[in-house]
Amino acid sequence: TQSFRLSRLSSWRVHVGLVSHSTVRPHQGAVVERIITHPLYSAQNHDYDVALLQLRTPLHFSYTVGAVCLPAEERDFPRGSECWVSGWGHTDPSHTRSSDLLQASVVPLLSTQLCNSSCVYNGALTPRMLCAGYLDGRSDAFQDSLPR
Repeated sequence: TQSFRLSRLSSWRVHVGLVSHSTVRPHQGAVVERIITHPLYSAQNHDYDVALLQLRTPLHFSYTVGAVCLPAEERDFPRGSECWVSGWGHTDPSHTRSSDLLQASVVPLLSTQLCNSSCVYNGALTPRMLCAGYLDGRSDAFQDSLPR
């Protein structure tokens, strides 16, 4: 499936500075010239799930468009640290509606040991993954995540 998605590269566009799906126009956005996947990426467990998108034209930075800040490799993220998550995920428990507006929420990091327990992700997290959110189903990046 990954090779199919990459083979349709001509249809990929990057839209920046938007917070609403309804403002996206089909043939606008920056054209993706090349996708550089991590050489150790695993489709089975999504380990090393990171890629670079080389754009045909440069982006123009503004108040709403900027570079992503990546942590140093040796950076430690202790359990309980708060982090921001965002997305256009489902906004109702039945998973039938997605939000038109970008949702954001602050969630705590959970320990890898807890997330890998049999009652959560059952060993699916690798050392390169972070686990964040609430085990009781409160807001996360995918559901009910608009800050109140």
